[in-house]
Amino acid sequence: MRVLNSLADPRVGGPQRRSLAVAEGLRDRGIETVFHLPDGDDAFERMAADRGFEVVRPGPPQLRPPRNVLANARFAARLLPSIARLAAAIERRDIDVVHASMTLSFPAAIAARRTDTPLAWFFNDTGTPRPLARGMACLARATADEIALAADAVGDYFFDGQVRSRTVYPPVDVAEFDPTTVAAGERSLREELGVAESVPIVGTVGNVNPVKGHEYLLRAIARVRDRIGPVVVPIVGKVLESRRGYAERLGRLRSRLDLEETVRFLGHRSDVPRLLSSFDVFVLPSVTEACPIAVLEAMAMESGIVATRVGGVPEQLEDGTHGWVVPPADPAALAGAICDALDAPAERRRRGEAARNRAETLFSVDHCVDRHREMYEAARGSETAPTVSRAVGTR
Repeated sequence: MRVLNSLADPRVGGPQRRSLAVAEGLRDRGIETVFHLPDGDDAFERMAADRGFEVVRPGPPQLRPPRNVLANARFAARLLPSIARLAAAIERRDIDVVHASMTLSFPAAIAARRTDTPLAWFFNDTGTPRPLARGMACLARATADEIALAADAVGDYFFDGQVRSRTVYPPVDVAEFDPTTVAAGERSLREELGVAESVPIVGTVGNVNPVKGHEYLLRAIARVRDRIGPVVVPIVGKVLESRRGYAERLGRLRSRLDLEETVRFLGHRSDVPRLLSSFDVFVLPSVTEACPIAVLEAMAMESGIVATRVGGVPEQLEDGTHGWVVPPADPAALAGAICDALDAPAERRRRGEAARNRAETLFSVDHCVDRHREMYEAARGSETAPTVSRAVGTR
């Protein structure tokens, strides 16, 4: 089987790396992936080519946020010609299934219909603006043989649960994120930051972005410090240029709460497994999510996890079994859960071990590869559009 996997963003990021890992697993199962990318950054194209995958780039340019009027005007002007070129590429390469692997991969969906190629469309966020989300949902209902979701909560966001779909959770590499293999000789984060053994480390991983709820974490940490004493909070994540104003507001909030020595902004890091191994508690304070990879990575690392009840988080973690789950945008609840986790190291370990077992069972790369194979085979066998269905994990 030959699958064309269309990505709406040509840069190297989490979705792109996961798509490549799944493609390698599918290759072992006799399914070859051809990647389709919009015009723009060449980094992922080089990465995929280095691993022996073909990449086609008939455009269009990457769709940008609504305020970027000129870029989106170029996208609109080149859309129809690029769909025609993509349709020709699908036919020339004898593609068996088109995988629109991001919510906004609609050019691939249209090209699939033009060539009568089975289409699997993957919806992977809960942040697409509502008018655009409704448009993508209507188009998917009309064109897709299989609709896949990054979490059941994504289906609620786009389809109100009223469409037959399958949930294909994103994977975590449980071999890379393995607490037993983090190099013992490496310098720990505690040593790097000069944190005494008696001071707990409560960290988070995620780009500095309002949806990640960092301001609620800062307000919660002020309460934690007042209750239990000194604590250090590394915030790991890139500050995107478009979010510079938010990062500056966080800096001012940190000063206002007298947290300069407590909260450390570490920026982008490539050693996330090592960092997670140094956290006493991992916190996800987000206000919106689909199926956050940071939580899966923390689960695989047996971390003590405190996370907000948003998007697919309750599908990843069961409160009381795999971690602590609290309402979003609630610093008091977040602080209470962090203190509870810090006060109960044995319970943290128990829940961390249960989380690791769950990650291995439901969220491993192998499991995700098998779910993709099933989706592609179902798309090839579909004769009608999906109908209403709702069931946990395979809607």
